[in-house]
Amino acid sequence: MKVLVLYRSYYGNTKLVAEALAREIVTLGHETVVQDIRQRLPDLSAFSCALVGAPTRMARVTGRALRVLKKLGKRGLADKPVALFDIYGPVPTTEAEREKGRKWITPGAAGVMEKTAKEQGLRVFEKTLRCEVVGMKGPLAEHELEKAVAFARDFVTKST
Repeated sequence: MKVLVLYRSYYGNTKLVAEALAREIVTLGHETVVQDIRQRLPDLSAFSCALVGAPTRMARVTGRALRVLKKLGKRGLADKPVALFDIYGPVPTTEAEREKGRKWITPGAAGVMEKTAKEQGLRVFEKTLRCEVVGMKGPLAEHELEKAVAFARDFVTKST
């Protein structure tokens, strides 16, 4: 199986998650291509599935991530599994702050991408991966890369 991992990263955190996903997929015996969504898309017909990730910024996702999702179905991935992931945070520490800040985190980039992907008729994986950062620019919170590895394993297992 050949898997495409697309990401957009501003401070390197989304890229770290994309690379962790790809490493686990390779460990499971599959081929991966990891690419920033700002680059030209490769020939999508060569891929069995894809993972697409972007950071949540001000409760939104980058326009480029949404445009890429719209292209996936038109260029060969319409009937193939697509998983989505995002980076969000930092999460406030008190319950009152969390409730007040929820609008900036939920549904996040993954939720917006999921809605767009489904509107495009893509076969969206049943789960999304959301990884938390500690500060506005990172780093990733403890154990987030391990969570990404488990997500990759689950996605590949259910997509083969």
